Amino acid sequence: MRLQTALVFLLSLTLLAVQEAGAMPKGSAPTVLDVERSVATALKNNREYRRALHSLQAAKEKVNAAWGALMPLLESEASLLRQGAESGFMSLSDGQYDLKLLQLRFGINPGAFYHTLQMSRKNHIAAAEELRRIKGLVEYNVIKAYFDCILAGEIEKMRRDSLSVYSENLKDVRNLYRTGSVPKFDFLQAQVQVKSLEPQVLEAESARSLAIDMYNYHLGYDARKHVPDEGVLKSAFRTPAENAEAAVERLKALALKHRPEVVQVEMKREAAHHRREAGASMYLWPTFTVMGYYGKTKNMPNEIDTGLPPGPFTPDFSQITGSDNWQTAWQVRVAATYRWGALIPTDPVKASVREEEEQLKRAQEELADIKQLVGVSIRSSYSKLLTSSMTIQSQKENVSLAEEGLRIARESYRAGIIKNSELIAAEYALTAAKAGHVNAIYNYHVALAELRREIGSGDAIIFTEEGK
Repeated sequence: MRLQTALVFLLSLTLLAVQEAGAMPKGSAPTVLDVERSVATALKNNREYRRALHSLQAAKEKVNAAWGALMPLLESEASLLRQGAESGFMSLSDGQYDLKLLQLRFGINPGAFYHTLQMSRKNHIAAAEELRRIKGLVEYNVIKAYFDCILAGEIEKMRRDSLSVYSENLKDVRNLYRTGSVPKFDFLQAQVQVKSLEPQVLEAESARSLAIDMYNYHLGYDARKHVPDEGVLKSAFRTPAENAEAAVERLKALALKHRPEVVQVEMKREAAHHRREAGASMYLWPTFTVMGYYGKTKNMPNEIDTGLPPGPFTPDFSQITGSDNWQTAWQVRVAATYRWGALIPTDPVKASVREEEEQLKRAQEELADIKQLVGVSIRSSYSKLLTSSMTIQSQKENVSLAEEGLRIARESYRAGIIKNSELIAAEYALTAAKAGHVNAIYNYHVALAELRREIGSGDAIIFTEEGK
């Protein structure tokens, strides 16, 4: 029976090793990345981030297009005009050829130009904030997946260590049971502990495998090309120095000023205002235009029948009808046009103005909602950061105490001073202390990533007392 149990256990470990080996890419081990390189890799491969970059460039071109309204339109034109009439001035010519070597056209509504330019600028800022929002979201997802992977790995290690400890304890109990030093109940209890841990090890292995897959997914890979650097668990942790209320109020003010979503809605509101004013400018301002050209013209004149025979006394009407020779021609036209129709309530311009007024009100309501949620989310994240930073040190000391307690308990049990249940309790206390320490580190980094995303800034702002 004991031999069968041992064979089953060894077979389980062998299957786990095979699964682990099959999950890794063949021919090369996965590359170990730290947090910064993980974030950089994810940003490089993230399609949504790249789309936001293209949207930012497109918004920049919108600004250039708004400035382009100040540039006159320069062109050349060749045209043929054909006409006919029974009487009047048009009857003197069948048409004309025009070659406009240089033609200039320029028109601008000052109010529409100014507000269109401002609207494009606000949209460009909003696009930049959208890029920053996506970047913050990618960073948060990568950091969370990074520490999810580390947490799953540590849990797997703890359960394997516990299985090893309980297996070693089973050997000791078996030896003591054979000598009659302990009752059969202790031996059965030790066997149950080992059997109970075997499926937990399998679950931990599966959870770690899934965490590695999700980590690589956020990096932009289908295969397991990278694993996180677990050395971050040994790094120093900073604890916020100020009280929670002061910190929350300071970080809330920073979030309302720097958070991408807040700035985006502000820009959306201002852009709606400028769109409304640009539409209103069509009836508040005249449109100024300048047109002109320089070129050649050739008429197709008709002869005027005066009823007189040709001769030296026949009148010459070429000054009226023109000649069929190419002539130099130019024209300049300056105008100011006011659109009265835009004052009518059913005019499309008036309708667009009313539409933008509603969009403006909508943006104001959206901004109020975001501001209301900022304080709650920052308070929650900061509280988690503060709690986890204090828990890390506490649980680190607790792990040392639990390790020493387990050492003493194991020696005491071998000496027959304590029962096996007390030894198992000491082993469980060590496992719980290690799990608490790793969970505290995980909560610390996740809370820090949440705060960075909430306030739209880096760690220096979070850990300074005055926010300078």
